[in-house]
Order: sequence, then structure tokens, then C-alpha cells
Amino acid sequence: MKSIILLGNGGHCKSCIDVIENSNEFKIKGIIAKDNCYPEIFMGYKILGNDDNIPNFFNKEDYGLIAVGQIKSAKKRILLCNLLTKNKINLATVKSKYSLVSRSAALGDGTITMHNSIINSGADIGMNCILNTNCIIEHDVKIGNHCHISTGVIINGGVTIGSESFLGSGCIIKEGINIGNNVIVSAGKVVMRDIPSNTIYK
Repeated sequence: MKSIILLGNGGHCKSCIDVIENSNEFKIKGIIAKDNCYPEIFMGYKILGNDDNIPNFFNKEDYGLIAVGQIKSAKKRILLCNLLTKNKINLATVKSKYSLVSRSAALGDGTITMHNSIINSGADIGMNCILNTNCIIEHDVKIGNHCHISTGVIINGGVTIGSESFLGSGCIIKEGINIGNNVIVSAGKVVMRDIPSNTIYK
């Protein structure tokens, strides 16, 4: 099994741990906390240290996964992603054994599929994305980098979503819709028209 280090020790990290523990691909080496005030152990795993010296915790064979949540803004996840790539640290792509990922779908480095997510034929997902519990990403959907597709979201066929966008829980996106970069769609919204970049869709 591959060695993995998780960055972040909040709620999303707990969910990531559950996904990893139920897979047979990665073994958790430890966790990096966000600040100086941290416990020695988190969810049964050693806290290696904090954000100040991230590259020092990695050996060549270790993978990194950004386990910081993304509510609206992707800035923290992008910062950590850039730090890992700059230091040539491998980004883990993690798939829940309870998710369904088509053999013709593509997942970028650092992306995680949570339990019961469905990524269908021809879907193309960028790097450092969260595909959260029970989301459905239909055929030929294209999603950019650093996006969070929240719990229970339904994205119908042929939709395009730009980078750094956040779709709140329970959204439904009509087929063929184009959503720009840095868009926030509030929970439960039904999107029937294109959304330009840098928009909050309430």
C-alpha cells in the first residue's frame, strides 16, 4: 500500500480518513495540522506537525492529500496544492470503494471521490477536487481544477464547470449548462441557465 500524509485536521479530514481506511490503496502515515495548537493524535493517527514545514514531513515515496474542506473559497486548498507541486510531492488521487467511477472517466491528481459518488462515462475532472458523498456527475461533464461538488449534487450530461467553483449541497444542474470559474452556487438551487465567472448564484 502507498504511504499518504493528509493536510488538515478538521471535519473534511475525518471523512477523508474514512474513505482511505475503507480502501486498499493507501496507508495513512500521519496528518499535518493547520496551526501550532494541535493534539498529538487525530482519529487515531499521529499529528506530524503544522503547516510551517510541510515539505519536511514527506519522503520520496509519500503521497499527499489536501484534506482541508472547501466552503465557497478554494484559496487554502490552492495554496497547499501549489506548495506540494512546487516541492515535487506526489498528489494522491483517492477513490472510495463505494463510489462508482467509469473506466472512461478521468480524475485529476489530488482529487477525491467520497462514498456513493457516481462519476459517469466520459466525465473529465480536474486536479484537487472534492466529489462529495452521493454526488452524481453524468456523462461528458467537464470540471476544472480546485472545485468542490458538495453532497447530493446532480450534474447532468454535457455540463462544463470552470475552476475554483463551489456547488452547494443538493444543487441540480441542467444538461449542457456552462458554469464559469470561481462560481458559488447556493445549496438546493436548480440551475437552468449558464452562469458567468465570478458569480454567486443564490
